[in-house]
Amino acid sequence: MQRVKILFVISEFYQSGANRYTYEIDKSINKDLIQLDILAWHPLNNSSVWDDFYYQKHKDLGAKIYFLDEIDKITNPTLKQRIDFKLFKKPLPNERLNYQNFMDEYDKIIIVGEYMYPYVQRWMTDKQRAKTFISIHNSIFQHPENYNKFNKKEEYRFISSFEEGMFQNELKEFENYTHYFFPLSINITNTIFKSDYSLTKPIKIGIFTRLSFTKPLDPFLYALQSICEKYPSAQLHIYGNGDPVKEGVMRIVEQLDLKDNVFFRGHQDDLIHSALEDNLNLIWLHGYYGVPGGFAGFDICTTKIPQVLGF
Repeated sequence: MQRVKILFVISEFYQSGANRYTYEIDKSINKDLIQLDILAWHPLNNSSVWDDFYYQKHKDLGAKIYFLDEIDKITNPTLKQRIDFKLFKKPLPNERLNYQNFMDEYDKIIIVGEYMYPYVQRWMTDKQRAKTFISIHNSIFQHPENYNKFNKKEEYRFISSFEEGMFQNELKEFENYTHYFFPLSINITNTIFKSDYSLTKPIKIGIFTRLSFTKPLDPFLYALQSICEKYPSAQLHIYGNGDPVKEGVMRIVEQLDLKDNVFFRGHQDDLIHSALEDNLNLIWLHGYYGVPGGFAGFDICTTKIPQVLGF
């Protein structure tokens, strides 16, 4: 039996929810039935902050990995072709032919992250767009301008874990789309957890999220301010990459006079170990449509530390 060829288009291999999603699928599919290849939009070592965490993991699973700068070789017209175009209006060669030939090789194309679609589709043929699916990984609650670059009248095929009622709200601006429900599917194995729970002081609350305008922390900082009215020494530990000044988080911290209560801990390779090692009393999770807004929430569930989901 000939295997179905599926191409996953991702932004890069950083340790993010979208890439965790891709890896979990790559790890779980039947490779006898499906050939899963990956096209990364950015090259390796593209960031001075983030490591390409999932690159080797996909390689170990046998995935073929391509990069945009390898497959998008521009076809430049010859001198004769330029002259013929100028004098006789003969069309120039398709400069994106290599890109389109590459996309033609696949039965299905899945773009991991709706934010990627406007860039990926602009060089596609109509036939290629018709076999393309868009996996949603943000939400209009995180980023109200999420779909500004989409032509709302075109036909789309979306994939998400949003259930009935949720995806209609998410995609309310679109006139013609099909939505495919795909539940979040991850495998978590954890043998360590917090036992004999007791409230320690200072009260230590943790939130695991990268600092980004798509993951606003304002509600949590206001909640911390309220808590500090009763427990002045309460602490909020924020685990995740990002510059708190550049992302505007520090401005709110200073406005609420919480400089002595908020700690930016940076990226953590092992979320579970960090939560237990730092003896957190409570975990805060952000979310939308009533579900956690990242895979970290599911990993942290195994620690048995109490959690509150805010959305």
